[in-house]
Amino acid sequence: MAVWIFSNKYEGRYQDSDWDTATILKRKQYYFKASEKNRSKVSKGDLVFFREYGTGIWGTCVVGQWQDDKEAKRKHNIEAGWFPISNPQKWDVVLPYEIVAKELSNQNYRLRIAKATPEDAHTLELAKRIYERMGYGRADGELFLLEAGLEEAVKKNLKQLGLKLADENIRQQCALGIGIGRTDLICLDKNDNFVVLELKAVASSEAVIGQIQKYMGYVRENWAEKSGKQVHGIILTPTFDEGLRYAAKEAKIKVLRIRIA
Repeated sequence: MAVWIFSNKYEGRYQDSDWDTATILKRKQYYFKASEKNRSKVSKGDLVFFREYGTGIWGTCVVGQWQDDKEAKRKHNIEAGWFPISNPQKWDVVLPYEIVAKELSNQNYRLRIAKATPEDAHTLELAKRIYERMGYGRADGELFLLEAGLEEAVKKNLKQLGLKLADENIRQQCALGIGIGRTDLICLDKNDNFVVLELKAVASSEAVIGQIQKYMGYVRENWAEKSGKQVHGIILTPTFDEGLRYAAKEAKIKVLRIRIA
């Protein structure tokens, strides 16, 4: 049994086409170009780790014998096909690729089909267990940023969240007063309810909940109540611990993972 890392873009990137992760899991057919590097070296019974570009390792499966897609020329204008997959396991955490990349035998992070080793498999499973025991878990969703510069990138990608910046008379990144602090972004949803965004460039803990609730309380008292609107909160962070997840769930505040697409 050989070990491989199959990489793909984020779920929904290719909508419902053969290439999309959601389609792959639904059909249990991992789709590739026939000319994909290393494709011919993969054999029935090999172990595969699922990887998503921009995030990390998120599960495993066992592959079957390669099948040519006779309709590929018509559908995609290339020769393509799939590996049947069995026993797909979707992990409760996404193991960030950057924390394990240097420990892997294959340093080519661009390959869609990357050769790995049994030692790599052990490294990934061990790192996953440690990551889980440290308290890291899934987010409510993800925001894909298309460029560097956190606040400016989020502003340009608010449509992904169904949001827009609040009215011009409400300043962004403003000091709300002594003891309150400085907001990141104040937005409006499709119903013109207020949404306070708190942006974190590093790992976050439950202390962020108190911080964003202060801002939400200020927005509620000074703007929302006067116009009969609701106030919601969203925390954007690359990673977070289990304490934040529990606290956010209780406070009804969303936690979204920031990723570079």
